[in-house]
Amino acid sequence: MKRILVLSSVTYALRVQDILKQNGIYSNLTRSPAVRSVRGCGYGVSFSPGDEPRVRALVAAAEIPVLGYAGER
Repeated sequence: MKRILVLSSVTYALRVQDILKQNGIYSNLTRSPAVRSVRGCGYGVSFSPGDEPRVRALVAAAEIPVLGYAGER
């Protein structure tokens, strides 16, 4: 299982991925069905469920707008 942070643009997704990398959190960009279930178009950053509290805190601190979170196997 992985968690996916859904964002409105590839620019935000790349910024989030860079922030996570700087903080030792492995992530991948994705356009999976989980992203489309939250928003018809958009970009996702997938990460381990155990990292979710840190991911939420880092993204909030960076003031990056989040469309939602989704889970995927």
